[in-house]
Amino acid sequence: MSYDDFKALVRELAEQDDLAPHGLLAIPALRRKCAGRASRAEQDGFLVRLHGEGTIHLLSHVEFDKLPPALRQDALHLPSGQALYWIRWL
Repeated sequence: MSYDDFKALVRELAEQDDLAPHGLLAIPALRRKCAGRASRAEQDGFLVRLHGEGTIHLLSHVEFDKLPPALRQDALHLPSGQALYWIRWL
């Protein structure tokens, strides 16, 4: 999956009310849609790039520790240790 294809997919998913209530797309939902199309490392790099370009804003989950382990694992984990869970398309 190319960067441009990934960017288009994020935008499309972020505009779907059933996947992105209140304009917030969960990173685990995005990962399910990308399964087999982009590796986790590629997705992580693309998300960080989109955030750096100001296309999206990455947010943490208020009650991250209360999420099921599978969802916590599928969040974006930065080298700093910060876990990001939500994507807001800007």
